[in-house]
Amino acid sequence: MKRILSFVYLLLIPCWMLAQTVVSEQTTHTTTPEAHLFATFVKSFDHNLKLTIEEEIRSAPSHRAHTTMGLGYTPIDYLNLYAGYTMMIYGKNSGWDDPNNFIRHRVNVMLTGQVKLGQWSLSLREGVMIDTRTDELDNRVKNNSDVTLRSRLQAVYSIPKTPLGVIAKLEILNTLNAPVKYLNEVADDSYGQYISEWRPEVGLQWKIDKKNTLSLTYRYNYLYGREASVLTNGDIELTHKYTAKHLMLLSYKLDW
Repeated sequence: MKRILSFVYLLLIPCWMLAQTVVSEQTTHTTTPEAHLFATFVKSFDHNLKLTIEEEIRSAPSHRAHTTMGLGYTPIDYLNLYAGYTMMIYGKNSGWDDPNNFIRHRVNVMLTGQVKLGQWSLSLREGVMIDTRTDELDNRVKNNSDVTLRSRLQAVYSIPKTPLGVIAKLEILNTLNAPVKYLNEVADDSYGQYISEWRPEVGLQWKIDKKNTLSLTYRYNYLYGREASVLTNGDIELTHKYTAKHLMLLSYKLDW
């Protein structure tokens, strides 16, 4: 009997080893410069409503274009509500035959508290961003829709007797639905949600006249991303991506 049990045990060992999912981890660090160009049109209507249309172009290595349309409402001077939709076109893709490969969709809903104190304009914004893609993904480790919490603190100082203002802001992005269920089932570690971006920014704005504003700012964008792929043998390749971006942002705004 002992010999039979030993033989069965030896047969089961390879099966047990094959059934184990191996999670291999690696970490990457990259630093890139980038330029963003913005053109924004804002149309004011009665009842404190504003329509915003914005076009954004991102240089290499992003190669992206964002077209946004949004509606803002200010019920009182200290509060603003905003909802907007963005179509994102990715210039770096595997081909232009299938729009699912290069078009992404984004919805933003934001609530901003704002106050003016002398030459200062201060605001605190909280919002939810939903990024959606329609290509085929392995939903065990990737989402078709990523939900992110956006928090931004901004201060603008208007320099007396000049059309210039100093802008300083900090935005933090935190994942709300990063896929962790399957990963935690097979990994020794326990993964949860995380801060995906830190965006400190500083620069100048120039109010050319009552309707036209030009801004030039520098943003240090520090990103962390956790990307997992399930290999053909069932193992998981987990990559921790750290990216530092040095961004120059040039913005033109027309208020009508």
